[in-house]
Amino acid sequence: MAFPPQHTSAGDIEKAPLPPAHLGEDKPTTTLQEDIAAYGLEKVYARHGRFVETLLLPPTSPSDDPHDPYNWSSWIKHVLLVQVAFHAMMGPFSAAAVIPSFETFVEDFGVSITQASYLVSVPIVFLGFFPLLWAPISNRIGRRPVLLISALFSAAMHFAGAYCHSYGTLMVTRVFQAIFLAPPQSLGANMVNEMFFQHEKGQKLGIWTLLTSLGPPVAPLIMGPVVWNTGKWQWTFYLLAIINLVQFILYIFLAPETAGFVRPNRGTPEADAAAVSPKPKTPWWKLYFSFKRTSPAPWSQVPIETVRPFTMGLHLTVLLPAIAYSIAFAYTNVLLTVEIPALLGRKYGLNPQQIGLQFVGAVIGAILGEIVAGTGSDWWMIWRTKRAGGNREPEMRLPFGLPGFILGAVGILIFGVQLQNTAAGHWNVTPIIGVAIAVFGTQIVTTVCYAYAIESVPKAIQYRVSPFIAFVRQLYAFTAPFYLNIPFEEWGYAKAAGLLCALTGGVGFLLVFLCLIFGRKWRHVDPQA
Repeated sequence: MAFPPQHTSAGDIEKAPLPPAHLGEDKPTTTLQEDIAAYGLEKVYARHGRFVETLLLPPTSPSDDPHDPYNWSSWIKHVLLVQVAFHAMMGPFSAAAVIPSFETFVEDFGVSITQASYLVSVPIVFLGFFPLLWAPISNRIGRRPVLLISALFSAAMHFAGAYCHSYGTLMVTRVFQAIFLAPPQSLGANMVNEMFFQHEKGQKLGIWTLLTSLGPPVAPLIMGPVVWNTGKWQWTFYLLAIINLVQFILYIFLAPETAGFVRPNRGTPEADAAAVSPKPKTPWWKLYFSFKRTSPAPWSQVPIETVRPFTMGLHLTVLLPAIAYSIAFAYTNVLLTVEIPALLGRKYGLNPQQIGLQFVGAVIGAILGEIVAGTGSDWWMIWRTKRAGGNREPEMRLPFGLPGFILGAVGILIFGVQLQNTAAGHWNVTPIIGVAIAVFGTQIVTTVCYAYAIESVPKAIQYRVSPFIAFVRQLYAFTAPFYLNIPFEEWGYAKAAGLLCALTGGVGFLLVFLCLIFGRKWRHVDPQA
């Protein structure tokens, strides 16, 4: 019979039986329409008619329930996706938002420029750890309540930060800002899995990872002119608080719950009949204004579930891409965010507003990179799957991401060499071109590594992947600012960039290449929980 390509996880793919065409039969015994009718899928396939060639027959097909997140209208899915992706951006955005205010903090609080930089690096640690705690909480009470809490309380903490009069109290509010901005760092990938089909996930994850990557460069780009024109660092926190309150209002009216929906297990007459039997219509307002437990799991298990994502470190197909991505992220996004104010500002004599404008290159590079990475990697996977006769393997995605490491390395090298070769006091655009190339490459790496790591483990434990990768990335990003300035100060711009170029294009590339060669074998011997 005609058998559409799968849209399940790697574990499901391995367990699924091959279609008769793969067994050497000369012609199908049933038609696709007969198979659809046999399982009671007429309404499902009518609803997703344009996806017929990519949907899988039971038991993984969407239900016939209009409240199944798979069956939501496209605009509801995408509005929610953009909200969560923007919310995920607010974590690193908030962390980097104070960069243009470093000099003001030195004057107002009597601290060194290094101590002022801790107002960026300390929140990064909490952004890495607390998604591990928020994930099991959201599994019990749903994604929607956690996102509402996150937006409301982070707004309160940002307002509190604007009224601090000492370095210590500001640091305390910075910590709580990071804690309450942490949830979407892990929930975004889970919500993509709950709303979108397998053939769409590369593109949709790409939107989420794009906005996460845009946080560090966009923050100083916006806050530099704000601080320069108002003359007050407090306006940084006023603006952040206002953004969070707008998010809270939008979540109330435009964010239905994605977790907790139980899809029928089709394949038996009883299950098929239950799947298509008429259901009472749920009033639309209940999707937005009612809350309920989405899982009966006991609260006593939250501590162990908080540390359970660390078991992803036992899966080489998750650990190695996480490290490779963290290296690329640290030496492009973090390096350029931290060092642009110091290196370019000092060499070219730039004010805070001018420093902020230097991040335009990073923003352009990230956007262009995601245009290529999201849709491109999905098309690549469809093409590879067709060539393999419908057999989909996670490793098929990796060749698309390898050039990203090379581009990231080349961009870093251009940045360092051109910064060294240009004349002091005369601004030159060529280092920013290097920044754009580096971030373009890293965005390709980000989307491919996230998608591969999620696809490479069984579906039952995929929810652990995102918080684990976020933790590894944030931990690596936290340590980077403590040593990145040393090679630039002692070796010069070009040699320091050469070192980081080798780490990104060499070590990062190698780790993903090992997954490409050995990933299928590792997945067969990986622990299942």
